[in-house]
Amino acid sequence: MSVENTLNNVLVAIDPMENEQHALGRARMMNEFVEGGIKIHLFIALEQEKLYKIHDAQDYFRDATWVNELIKPLVTEKIEHTAEVIWTENWHVSILEASKRCNADMIIFSDYRKMDGSTDLSSSKWALLRDSDCPVLIVNPSSKLHRKTILAAVNMQTDNPRYAGLNKKIINLTSLLADKYCAEKHIVNSCDNSEDFPDRAMLINNTDAQQENIHVEIGNPIDVIAKIADDIEADVVVIGTIARKGVMAAIRGNKSEGIIRKLNRDVMVINSTPN
Repeated sequence: MSVENTLNNVLVAIDPMENEQHALGRARMMNEFVEGGIKIHLFIALEQEKLYKIHDAQDYFRDATWVNELIKPLVTEKIEHTAEVIWTENWHVSILEASKRCNADMIIFSDYRKMDGSTDLSSSKWALLRDSDCPVLIVNPSSKLHRKTILAAVNMQTDNPRYAGLNKKIINLTSLLADKYCAEKHIVNSCDNSEDFPDRAMLINNTDAQQENIHVEIGNPIDVIAKIADDIEADVVVIGTIARKGVMAAIRGNKSEGIIRKLNRDVMVINSTPN
């Protein structure tokens, strides 16, 4: 999959234990903007981790009628679609395998949030973010459907080739989204101190963003990105994460996860190429 030119194949994760499928709503919206429309693959599966947390799980019942109601809007809107219903003990591995089978350009899932409004992403979803070869859109239920303002978070001060490659991926994806949605593209780059301040001319040249849409501030990246996203009322924030394998893949609490937890809007995550 290349984020440089296509978003036509979309895998949508459907949670049978939820009544509102926010991820499917985002995918349907995409069909209105992406040239040639999109093809949606519905991945319908229970997360075992979530199932074990709910004591009255026996009250959940889904049948062919429920599936037909789920796909009814796709039929009405003449959106090409396929679907699979599976039982799996390893949700994130199964969805990754499905994304490869359908040649997905993007995976979309919903963050249903806890009662206090904080993110309720499971370990399986965090693992999906770390391992996915294509961008993953996390849908915040409270976010608006439109895409007028897109914010990309980059780190241009680094000389690490993996981060440099990740910056390029983030910029390419943001430019693609801005083009498809006719949205305004913004760039945010935090730094630790004034000596680490990135060159604004370099940022403009490398991102092809308007000067007034370049935001550089000193501070913790998590706080800076969240502040700018609020200031410009970003509809979606594009961030990157360094793919990790082995023991490092099990370590939680990196900056990307901190950003996802703090933002109250849609977030798109793209991985670096793993070593």
